[in-house]
Amino acid sequence: MLSTVAATGATRAGHLTADAARALGLPAGIPVAAGTGDNMAAAVGLGLGAEGLLDHPVVSLGTSGTVFAATRNRPHSALLAGFAATDGTRLPLGCTLNCTLAVDKVAELLGLDREDAVPGGEAVLLPFLDGERTPDLPAASGLLHGLRHDTTRQQILGAAYEGAVVAVLRALEELPLDAPDAPLRLIGGGAKGTMWVETVRRLSGRAVILPDSGELVALGAAALAAGAATGRDPVALATEWGTGEGRKLPAVPRDTATWDRVTSVLDRAAPALLTTHP
Repeated sequence: MLSTVAATGATRAGHLTADAARALGLPAGIPVAAGTGDNMAAAVGLGLGAEGLLDHPVVSLGTSGTVFAATRNRPHSALLAGFAATDGTRLPLGCTLNCTLAVDKVAELLGLDREDAVPGGEAVLLPFLDGERTPDLPAASGLLHGLRHDTTRQQILGAAYEGAVVAVLRALEELPLDAPDAPLRLIGGGAKGTMWVETVRRLSGRAVILPDSGELVALGAAALAAGAATGRDPVALATEWGTGEGRKLPAVPRDTATWDRVTSVLDRAAPALLTTHP
C-alpha cells in the first residue's frame, strides 16, 4: 500500500506519464527522481557528502542562524536535529531563531548602520527578541548586561553581534565531526557583511571560506537533476563544478575573553531572567 522510498536524492523513481506530461507541458518519459529539502540541497550545492567534503561545517547567517555538516557520525546532542543528507550520510543541524534580523533591529533602535559596530567591550547583549530555540528558551526576550557610563552605541551593537554568533557557534560545537579544525563555510545574507564575518572569525578562531556561488539551494537542486539524468553522484558533480569554493580567510586568535563573558551571562541568566512569566 505504501510507495517505495528512494534511498537517496536523485534516485530515479519512474518516468513522466503521458497524462502528466500533457498536464505539465513536458515531454513524456523524462525521468522522475527523488528531491530533497532546502538545507540538504544547499549541502549538495556546497559539495558536502561522501563524494565531496565530509565533516566540513557550514554556518548560515540569515534571519535564523544555522550550522550543519555532512558526516557519518550520529549526533547525540539535544541542540541538533538529526537530519539525513541527500546522499545517505548524516546531516546534523542546529538552528537559532535570532540572527541577522535581530541584530538589524538593535541597529535600528540605536540609530546606526548595521556595519557601524565595534566589539562589545564589557557589554553583553543576548538578542533573543522573539524567544529562542537554541538554547531552548521559547519565552525569552532580549537581555543587556554590563552597561557602563563609557559604553558606546557602537559597542552595544557589537555586543548584539557577539550574542547572536555565540548562540550559533555553541550549536556548532555540538556537531559530531572528525575534523574539528576544518574551515567554516560561511553562507547566507550575513556572510556579505564585514561585521558578521569578522565576529565569526574572532569568536570561532577558525579559518573561514566565503563561497563564490550564490543560490546554493538551486545549485544543489541542479546537481540532483544532473545526477538523475546521468546516473552520477550529485555531490561529486557539485564538487567538480567547484560551487563550494571561494575566498579563504585565515584563522585569527580566538577571543576567549568575549566568549567566556557572553556564555557566562547566558548560563547564569537562563532560564530565570530569559523566561517571561505570566
